[in-house]
Amino acid sequence: GFCNGAAIGNNPNAGCRNDRDGISYGGRIGFDLQKGPLVFGALAEFGDNRVSDSVTAFSTTPASYTLTRSVSWEGGLRGRVGFAARNTLFYGTGGAGYARIRSDFATTNTANAFAVTGTRNKWGVQYGGGIEQKISRNFSIGLEYLYHDYDAPDARVTVTQGTAPATNPFVLGGTTTTFARSDNRFNWHSVRLTAAFRF
Repeated sequence: GFCNGAAIGNNPNAGCRNDRDGISYGGRIGFDLQKGPLVFGALAEFGDNRVSDSVTAFSTTPASYTLTRSVSWEGGLRGRVGFAARNTLFYGTGGAGYARIRSDFATTNTANAFAVTGTRNKWGVQYGGGIEQKISRNFSIGLEYLYHDYDAPDARVTVTQGTAPATNPFVLGGTTTTFARSDNRFNWHSVRLTAAFRF
């Protein structure tokens, strides 16, 4: 069987934990140009991220096999276009993302041996929108939504015999088995509180 999330035990009846939301933080630098009520700008940002996504398969051994991908850090280069209504700015934003995507593997199978590869930096896209409220001449606060989307091939797990007998399903016929998750899309939503100082 299979389930979304990380296995709680070595069989499907034990269930899986749902992926948890995390708190991220970062800094950005950019510029805005205003012409009448229209605002055009661009920004670069970099920050820590706490996003993870797990999926689990089970064998009749019984044993569980969990693949987890997570983001260590993420940067972005985005443009934005907005409409200023007095001291309030409504805007849309979009551009490129660049993230360090880590791949991990966990199993309750103690007989076979497992080798994992797959952590890498990947390009993706970010887009969304937000609202920004001017508090003083140089300071504003805001609320922003972003959708993050990456094509992130997951860890490839190579299974060898280990201490298992030669009749073990992973190594029948003297071969090894390699497996990975079938969905390469890694995407998530974020809602952010922002603070900006203009000079």
